[in-house]
Amino acid sequence: MKMNAGMMNMLLLVFFIFIIYFMMIRPQRKRDKEAKEMRDGLTKGDEIITIGGFIGKVVSINAETVVINVNAGKGTTNVEILKTAIGSVKTPNTAARQEKKEVAEEKEKEVKTSTTKKVTPKKLTPKKEEDAE
Repeated sequence: MKMNAGMMNMLLLVFFIFIIYFMMIRPQRKRDKEAKEMRDGLTKGDEIITIGGFIGKVVSINAETVVINVNAGKGTTNVEILKTAIGSVKTPNTAARQEKKEVAEEKEKEVKTSTTKKVTPKKLTPKKEEDAE
């Protein structure tokens, strides 16, 4: 059984699309996911490097922006930047991360204990009538 040329071309096209997906698209999505997790995991005190090359410590975190403290010249300056402008975390604030992790674990334990509590209903038995003697 011979495959015709049209079927062979279609098969090659599908094969190349499959290869392009696994060589280009999938790794980029993985990098994007890691960058999003890094930006969502920021805590006060983390030392970060922006994509523009600024190095500073995180002072406060908002939904879309981060305020960092940059040592500039003789003093310090607070600069508000977008979360998407953060390139990497130079030195994470491990104490704050540990505290955040402990709080999350505590909440998880509370949820588990409240949902795993077994409640057994009381058995209904007719009341015994005492003799009124």
